[in-house]
Amino acid sequence: MAIFYVVVGVMVLEIILELTWNPLYFVTGIRLFNERIPANAAMRERLVLNCLERDVATQRWLPLVFRALPDGRMAFRESFGINFTGRYYPVMRGLVVVDAKRNQVRVEGICNWMTLAIGGLCVAMPLVVTAAWPMLMMLGLFVGCYLFQRRRYHGVAEALREQMRVELPEAIMTLRRAR
Repeated sequence: MAIFYVVVGVMVLEIILELTWNPLYFVTGIRLFNERIPANAAMRERLVLNCLERDVATQRWLPLVFRALPDGRMAFRESFGINFTGRYYPVMRGLVVVDAKRNQVRVEGICNWMTLAIGGLCVAMPLVVTAAWPMLMMLGLFVGCYLFQRRRYHGVAEALREQMRVELPEAIMTLRRAR
């Protein structure tokens, strides 16, 4: 019974930290997704991180909500809104990091605490109670949700690439100036 209270406590704490956009919560944890996008200084100047919410908008699923952190990184997560067309369990929260030293922009997916708690419980319970083996199927659900959410995080990376893409007229003008 004590484990139940721990899991509920973790759930409540995580929801509070997500709703308050706690910077420490959004930057620490196990990285499940990490996409690196090469970006030189000129490309990084074109980035408008505040427009990501609009650039990654989707009609079918709950929108991704973005918030700038005090250190310049951009945190994001699924909205807590109500949606009747589609819903999945979010196994990650996201972070966009502009790394000038490495000339790259990273989109990171950090594992949610509840995913770890429930996943650990799904593995531990069948070891204690053999009749609890169906709980292992929950791990398959988490994998499916991860794969779906990974596709959405690739969409964030694609929106960043699109923002940094050199427009053709600008590229032509640069080539003409170089001659």
